[in-house]
Amino acid sequence: MSSVRLSHLPLSIQKQIIARYGDLSSCGTGKSGKVRHPAGLSPYADALKKILDTHFPDQFVAEYKPYPDSSGRKYRIDFAHPSKKVGIEFDGYRYHGLSKTGFKTGLARQNLLVSDGWRMLRYTLTDVRDRADYIVQQVQKTLNTG
Repeated sequence: MSSVRLSHLPLSIQKQIIARYGDLSSCGTGKSGKVRHPAGLSPYADALKKILDTHFPDQFVAEYKPYPDSSGRKYRIDFAHPSKKVGIEFDGYRYHGLSKTGFKTGLARQNLLVSDGWRMLRYTLTDVRDRADYIVQQVQKTLNTG
């Protein structure tokens, strides 16, 4: 089976894809053949970033490392307000739910962050797509109570 590239599609469809997902030229494909987005973000993680940037400008840092000496994804928070120790995670089922190891690692990471005083909020694709107002309310409430 051959790959379909953006350039293979009609120009009108290329424009629709770029309008929805941005420039995907820096994306690659993983072993499964699925599209890998730059910096590991998905279009919905990007949408969550836009929600946070719109309602809480210059307050959240993307891909924040709470433990500077550590390496690897397990020690990063998708979006963090470092001074208030509020973390926001965008959880995809495929990333967190397909292996016992991934599930256990996620729980251990969550427990480490919480034991160090972080308050973590977790959202799914459905939350970002359908409940942006709910996300904004929860984030505001969490920031105000800390």
